Amino acid sequence: MTWHRFFGALLLALLVLMFLSGAFMAFYYSPTPSSAYDSVDYALFTVPFGDIIKGIHHYGWNFILIVLGVHLVRAFLVGAYKPPRQLVWVSGVMILLLVPTLIITGDLLPWDQKGYWSTQVRISIIDSIPLVGEFINRLLQGGPLTGIVALTRFYILHIVFLPCFLIVLILFHFHFLRHRGITNSQSGRRSTHATISLFPQLVNRWLILFLVATVVLGLISWYWPAPLGDPADPTDYTYVPRPEWWVLFLNQLVTIFKGSWSIIGSVIIPGGVIVLLIVLPFIDSSPERHFSKRKRVMLVAAIIFIALIGLSILGYLEHSNEVHL
Repeated sequence: MTWHRFFGALLLALLVLMFLSGAFMAFYYSPTPSSAYDSVDYALFTVPFGDIIKGIHHYGWNFILIVLGVHLVRAFLVGAYKPPRQLVWVSGVMILLLVPTLIITGDLLPWDQKGYWSTQVRISIIDSIPLVGEFINRLLQGGPLTGIVALTRFYILHIVFLPCFLIVLILFHFHFLRHRGITNSQSGRRSTHATISLFPQLVNRWLILFLVATVVLGLISWYWPAPLGDPADPTDYTYVPRPEWWVLFLNQLVTIFKGSWSIIGSVIIPGGVIVLLIVLPFIDSSPERHFSKRKRVMLVAAIIFIALIGLSILGYLEHSNEVHL
């Protein structure tokens, strides 16, 4: 578990922590609009250590996105997507794409103003997708409004279907890692370092990492409790939810491309980047792994990265100005 293997182990520790904290909160949650907010409020302020566990669950997903991003960047820089590890990369990208859906479905569950109206914004973006947008909305909401059917379906997706899908992807990822080998951070070749046994050495190291992650997230939750706004009011059309940091770039794209051009910002550009990530191992299959010998790929990646950062900064500044006004 050297520094370049650290992020994968940390991701597994954080995901296990998310499953455990989510299972605890499920004991107290009631997935109906009339009682969802009260059940979350009760778990936060009445159940012993409920605020800490809710905070761990809230901040944990944010940390997972950060660690996933760093893990992906590291794999890209060392050429870990090159043959024969194409499926290792693809399964990792699929995990990266699945995690935001877990966050999105979880946002609605507290049934507060931010969660409700953030969901409305996302539903409107989904509705702009040609051919399938309206069908996906009906599947998620069960009708024209976000009510008890939508809340129930988001809840089932969040605690059953999406976690099961995530577990399957993780198992596939480990399966491909086992059979394709781990990339050496310097040469890209299969690592030739001495191995250690799974139990107890590797398991003990992972348990230490798990405990450290739990303590760190617990301390963060203690000093900065997880937010819970006012109860959702579907009639309050004046409420404007502030987007999370990880969707600022997408929100800015939707802002730039308006009207008949909205499909470019909501579907074409994000979809193009996703497709590019998935097919990367198959369009860049040369044996060269050092980043200095992959100038074209590195240039394209740098452009995309700078664009994401720039759009996120613009989105942050725009919403900061709205708050001050």
